[in-house]
Amino acid sequence: MAIAGPVTTVPWNGHTGAVSFTYDDARSSQIPNLLPQLDSLKIKATFFIAVTGTGGDFEARKADWIKVARNGHELANHTKNHVNVPADPQAASIIQEMATYLRALDPSVQSVSFAYPNCNINGKTGVGSEDFLARGCGGTRFAWNTQPADWMNIEGLILGPTSVASGISHIKGAKSGNTWAVTIVHDVKENPDTYSLTPADNLSMLKAGVSSGVWIDTYQNIGAYYRAHFTMDTVTATATSDGWKMAWTSPNPKLPKSINLRVKLSATPFGSAFTVQQNGVTIAPESDGSYVIDFMKLSLNVLKTTTGVASGAFLPSTLRARAVRNGIAFEGVVGEPEALVVDVRGSRVFQGKVAHGLVPLPMDRLQGILFLTLSDRASGASVRATIDPIH
Repeated sequence: MAIAGPVTTVPWNGHTGAVSFTYDDARSSQIPNLLPQLDSLKIKATFFIAVTGTGGDFEARKADWIKVARNGHELANHTKNHVNVPADPQAASIIQEMATYLRALDPSVQSVSFAYPNCNINGKTGVGSEDFLARGCGGTRFAWNTQPADWMNIEGLILGPTSVASGISHIKGAKSGNTWAVTIVHDVKENPDTYSLTPADNLSMLKAGVSSGVWIDTYQNIGAYYRAHFTMDTVTATATSDGWKMAWTSPNPKLPKSINLRVKLSATPFGSAFTVQQNGVTIAPESDGSYVIDFMKLSLNVLKTTTGVASGAFLPSTLRARAVRNGIAFEGVVGEPEALVVDVRGSRVFQGKVAHGLVPLPMDRLQGILFLTLSDRASGASVRATIDPIH
């Protein structure tokens, strides 16, 4: 017997509203002027990349842009030459050219979202052949329980020197309306052009997002969470000999490889004492009683008995980790795993429980290749990554 409605996705990852800050064209001002602002506020943004035709400097600073991606920002498709997307079927080859180029840069670049150059919305079938989400231009904010009519036109609000107040209002509207708002900026520099902001104005906009308490993340991450929930919240539970199983199908073949969804499970049919697992790995509850699952695993098991796990860690199948100035940063992990770091000689560099996505290490311990293992004592699961030296 299948039971409907056993899982509910927590709106906007536990926040009231969401905001994505997007920046176009890989402009030369963005790395020196914008990145320090984002890093200081711990904000991850989306950069829609064009290689030529914009006055940017992507090819000249490609190594720096790869570091931007490894630091958790999104590098996404804006066509290679910043050309208006033609009508289908000609659009597909242009979209594929840039998607292939970006994906070859680094494993951290998935390139599954798109922004139409010059706001020229065309060739949607070609765009959709490589992307699950595409950004048009406009002031629409998107409500949690209303599925967009067109995932190939999820709008962003263009900002310029005279529209800072409008941008801040757009962000506050996401909070008050419990919606998703997207902003669009080109340069971040003194004497900005029509579609750009001064560093001071851009910082004011970012701080407005932080102070509002909305969920701030990349266009890809929020869009994927948003799109996945319309599938997740229709899943049914089928009784098994030891509990229940839920399975679903991805709504789009270009969704990211992993999507962490925060979900709550209904007391009907599960009751109040149960164990949640994905692929045999036990998932510990969060402090609010929710569970963070990976939507892209496409199934979930709930066992009738409880393991008594009060805390633990959700480990992804592939660990993304990198050296940063204060240690090793890792992504896609929920909870507090046990960390073991060894060097190429097998000498132990660090061992202990870690939180907040960071293994703390001094700079002098990050000069050579390291090997990181994260483990969850509750389930016995572990995942490993090789860490390149910091430069």
